[in-house]
Amino acid sequence: MMLACLALLLGITAAAASASSAATSTGWISLGNLASSPSPVDVYVYSSGDSSPLIVQHDVAYGTVLAPQAVNTGAYSVKMRTAGSSASSNPVWSVSLTVQAGHSYTVVPLRTTSQAGQLMVLDNQLTTPTGLSLMRFIQASLNQKKMTLHCSCAAGAPGNIATDAASGSVSQYAKIPPGTWTMSAIGTTSKASSPVTLTAGTVHTEVAIDGPSGVEIISLLDAAGPGQPPTGGVTTGFGGTAPRGPGSPLPWAAVIGAGALLTLTAGLRLRRNRRLTARV
Repeated sequence: MMLACLALLLGITAAAASASSAATSTGWISLGNLASSPSPVDVYVYSSGDSSPLIVQHDVAYGTVLAPQAVNTGAYSVKMRTAGSSASSNPVWSVSLTVQAGHSYTVVPLRTTSQAGQLMVLDNQLTTPTGLSLMRFIQASLNQKKMTLHCSCAAGAPGNIATDAASGSVSQYAKIPPGTWTMSAIGTTSKASSPVTLTAGTVHTEVAIDGPSGVEIISLLDAAGPGQPPTGGVTTGFGGTAPRGPGSPLPWAAVIGAGALLTLTAGLRLRRNRRLTARV
């Protein structure tokens, strides 16, 4: 009985240690394309010093930001090539980043002009002031040289998340009270509006892009709660060499199950021995 209880206790302790270790060695990367040219692109993520990609995403179109994918902490490089190009060809965009535990990053190209731009690494905010939400603005429109993002939560300038934002710029996060608000992206020749529901503890990004009929707004969720990036992720290109996220609890569940089985077996054996003693 003592051995069974010990096995059960060790299993629970090991499971807790495994979960704690995973939490301190995991970050997240979101990949996207906010450059209208080239579009679409193939995106490759490499662990530092490794020539084989850990993540591959094909045909990522302009205006697309994929859900975050858990990766181990450490150094990575991201390379984007025109869709259909050879994996060994020179990338159009490339950047290096270091993933820290508990951090979420968005990696996207942004153009300031039709010829110039860069691949940016954004360290997403995952926490908010108590009772509030946060929002920032990415100006990914080339047709609108200056844009203002206005929230209906306040009239006039106090409701502006960003003012006269240039192409390729990223604003700071602004504090917004919970509620359903209208976000208006106002450019020099075009305007777009979109309702967004904000709850306390969430973090959001509004992106302005060029659409067929003018500017359009994309709403992104950076954090679904304190320290919680949105769940989900992409699977294309993931294989045996993909970076591993939190370890599976199954091995420790097996240990716990074995301990429980041992406990049950010992109990039944003790009951049987008592019956035999009583008969004697």
